[in-house]
Amino acid sequence: MPSTNATRAFTATRAIAFLKITALFGIVVWLIVTFPRKDAEFLYSQKKNWLLLSLSMSFVLIAHLVSYWRWQMLVQALNVPMRLLEAIRLGFLGTLLNQVSFGSVGGDLFKAIEAARRSSTRRTEVVASVLVDRAIGLLGLLLVASIGLSLSNELSPRLLTIKWAAISLVGIALLFILAIVFGGRFVSFVWLRRIPWVGHTVYRLAQACMIFQGRPRLVAEVLGTSMCVHFCMTVSCYLISASIYDSHPTLLEHFMTIPPAMAAATLPLTPGGIGVQEAAISKLFLELPKIPEGYSALIMAALFRLFLMVVPFIGAVYYFSGIGKSKSAK
Repeated sequence: MPSTNATRAFTATRAIAFLKITALFGIVVWLIVTFPRKDAEFLYSQKKNWLLLSLSMSFVLIAHLVSYWRWQMLVQALNVPMRLLEAIRLGFLGTLLNQVSFGSVGGDLFKAIEAARRSSTRRTEVVASVLVDRAIGLLGLLLVASIGLSLSNELSPRLLTIKWAAISLVGIALLFILAIVFGGRFVSFVWLRRIPWVGHTVYRLAQACMIFQGRPRLVAEVLGTSMCVHFCMTVSCYLISASIYDSHPTLLEHFMTIPPAMAAATLPLTPGGIGVQEAAISKLFLELPKIPEGYSALIMAALFRLFLMVVPFIGAVYYFSGIGKSKSAK
């Protein structure tokens, strides 16, 4: 019987993996088929500034590396030793698996499991660090979106709504974090241990989420790196626009649209957020006061997606090469 159950579980796992890969392939095909022909012809024939495109790809890669560094800071703050090369290796694993996980966060679960295997005594804390890292990443994205939208005096009703929604969420999140930093010592989670079966694990997760207690510097560091990540991503999009169009939206206009669109891509709707992010970018650029004639946000979004998909290939080589792999569990 155990053998039969194990076989069924293995078969189910393979079936789910197959469905995810099939869904990803289907969405990619759909994007290619529905991509406007005139945009495709323009992209093929248009003279491109390869230096700016190379810089754009560099900013995408830098953004990912900074995000892996941010996670390492959180892991070390939980007293779990982790080298930067190991954090980068596992970060690349999460990025790679995000391409076949619904939303842009699914790969983090695999990264958490793989990281937990390397720490026999602090596995719960390592898993919690991944969750905290994702939350901080989203907060940094909302901060960049809030700042970008606040710098403009001309916002459409939709962008104005997004602006105040982002500012409200940022305000609530910062107040929560400040409460933990300065008042966390007055909060006790001992009662969670009384929960049957899972009480001890839930208690350790809650304690790990108090990582910022009495650590304002850590808060500043992880929020600063998070904003740097999304700054790099937005600049990358701007460089793409500048590389293929003589007349294109300004850097500020990119900061008004790209961060909110990337926030939409975190919704668990499609593998890696493919399709959702491109649609959000195209729609939000239409909300700008004036778009240069002939400019297509969809072309820029498509090239940006291509750069995002290059990173997992780099990550796959880095991960399977074993560079940075720990030789023993921590």
